[in-house]
Amino acid sequence: MKRFTILLVLALFLPVNIDGQSAFKGCAAEGRGKKSKKNPSGKIGENTKSQNRLKNRDDGPTASQIDSSVALAELLKKSNNDKFKAEQGAEITGYIVEVSPGGFQESCNCSRKDLQDIHINVVLRKQDAANERKHFIVEITPKFQETLGDIKKVRAAIKGKWVTFTGWLFYDSIHADESENTAPRRKGNWRATAWEVHPVSKFKVVPAP
Repeated sequence: MKRFTILLVLALFLPVNIDGQSAFKGCAAEGRGKKSKKNPSGKIGENTKSQNRLKNRDDGPTASQIDSSVALAELLKKSNNDKFKAEQGAEITGYIVEVSPGGFQESCNCSRKDLQDIHINVVLRKQDAANERKHFIVEITPKFQETLGDIKKVRAAIKGKWVTFTGWLFYDSIHADESENTAPRRKGNWRATAWEVHPVSKFKVVPAP
């Protein structure tokens, strides 16, 4: 009976699987907001929780889940902005402009300093590298960094090279006002589209086209 009580208490307080997504290093898939005087519990809305669960998917798409019609050129087209879905697996190839830390203390990573995505800027053509409005974003979550490597390892492996990424599509609506496809010619745009491959489950350096 004593053992059962201990297990019950642990079940109540340990992070658990949510919609099939497991906790990582104590951070539940739905994430948590920053604690403040106005929000001492770090509570976040249901929409944010739903978005975080998509970012924190456990496994990459299988071969049968990868949609062959999803290519970088198609994702970059403004006319295709409403065509894709977050349930689609994708495999895209592009030139790597930059590899940098993702957002700091994001709710998807429980607003923690020790958990941070790897943010990768990809372009369809090497000559587009200097034009941020043509950059496509892919991200490696802390969960997948366990197998793919930390930011130093990833940067050394792929920056300035052509790479094929496999992962899940994700529409990061928070960046819709900073994307050329949804906020054309807006000053300060730093990406082509709010669509991303997030999380990336694997990558492979490939020959230049």
